[in-house]
Amino acid sequence: MAENQPAADGPADEEPDPQELAGMRFALYVETLKARMPGPQYELLMEVLRGYLAAGGGRISVRMDAHERELFGPEVRRELLVLLGLLGGVNPEGEDRSDYVVADLGDGDAAKQVMRLVPPEVAGDPERLRAIRDEIDSAEARRRSDRDTVEAIARASGMAEENAEDAADEADREDGP
Repeated sequence: MAENQPAADGPADEEPDPQELAGMRFALYVETLKARMPGPQYELLMEVLRGYLAAGGGRISVRMDAHERELFGPEVRRELLVLLGLLGGVNPEGEDRSDYVVADLGDGDAAKQVMRLVPPEVAGDPERLRAIRDEIDSAEARRRSDRDTVEAIARASGMAEENAEDAADEADREDGP
């Protein structure tokens, strides 16, 4: 009769590396998305995710044509938030947010179809969710106002429209979330 032997790569009671587990969980989720999402939506989602990672995270501005905006609907945005939560556990400095949930926060005056990744205890608290939505809405109103100001200055100074958009995008990035 064979004896119970530890696995070849370490003792049976050794704890798996949390980052490695998070990476496997992320990879499995991505493969699941690939299998269940329409190809164009999946490709756009991955393109946005790669852009986010290339920019080092934070708030990014993504230019999309009408077709891409249609593809990047609420379900794709929801999956992006889930992926970002899963990625937190892969990064040693990141916060593992794999247990967070996507909360639909509704519409504010400036921000529409607001979603946010929140801890489960926040997801069940309507007042906290409303406060988060109001904060996001206020930040979006400031960004729009800043963008309008930058574009007006660019037009008044004779800058090309493309340069005005680039300057407005830069103002968005500096404003933060």
